[in-house]
Amino acid sequence: MTGVSAGTIGKNIKAYQTEQGVILPYWGTIRDIGPSMTQVIIAKFLRGIPAPHIARTTQHTEGTCDRYIKAFKKVRMLNGKMKPLEIARILEMSERLVKEYIVLIDEQRAIEEEGNHVS
Repeated sequence: MTGVSAGTIGKNIKAYQTEQGVILPYWGTIRDIGPSMTQVIIAKFLRGIPAPHIARTTQHTEGTCDRYIKAFKKVRMLNGKMKPLEIARILEMSERLVKEYIVLIDEQRAIEEEGNHVS
């Protein structure tokens, strides 16, 4: 109808939420399912925003945000040392979630490398 692919719309939503620090009220965020909340919470964490503030802005408990962050840190520690499926089995999480964390890790690494190359 709009001539834009679903993938492009998803990327635009993710970028907007990250840039604006908001969570749009669509099915995944209302039901707290899918990658939506993981991406928002970890993006805020990677920008140095403290867990209590992340909890308030995402309408989650601080404990929930801490669990997302701890899981992310564990995946980051094991990433590159073993395959996503192995990480998922060791950490008792889905391979989809591990792969989602790895995408966020790779994005952060690219941002850091870009920052190191700027003169």
